[in-house]
Amino acid sequence: MLELTTEQVAALAEIDAKGFVERVRADLCNADPRLADDPTLSSRLWRAFKAARALGIERDENLVAFLRIEAYAPGFYEQPAPRAWLTRPGRSVDERFHDYLRVMRWKIEHPEYQGGLSNGGVGDTGSRGSRGSAWTSFGARWRGFVGRGSDGGNG
Repeated sequence: MLELTTEQVAALAEIDAKGFVERVRADLCNADPRLADDPTLSSRLWRAFKAARALGIERDENLVAFLRIEAYAPGFYEQPAPRAWLTRPGRSVDERFHDYLRVMRWKIEHPEYQGGLSNGGVGDTGSRGSRGSAWTSFGARWRGFVGRGSDGGNG
């Protein structure tokens, strides 16, 4: 039987994690080709993955959503409000992140309760049939919600 050292197991886990992040990056770029032009995307996603794990996010679907948000709102998890919510005691970080994501989606989809978004109102729902275009639409709304334009900058 093959026996691995702790260091070897850790190295294999990191290889697996980097493969996971790369697959998410590829999916993001397929859904929104503009992201492929961002030379910082891979490194940002890797940092976000490590931050998500450090926060305690374990579920794959939450990790994917975390990385998707990072693609459109770099460093969102470093902002005081999301960090405070995710690190608040009482529930698991996975549950808190899921709640955070639901609230952000609702706010983006219902700008009439927010005083409107800078990039316009709610678009039609015709793009919901495609997972990629739904996330692209979500990304555009997210950028508007967090105050970033569609120019792809980190500012």
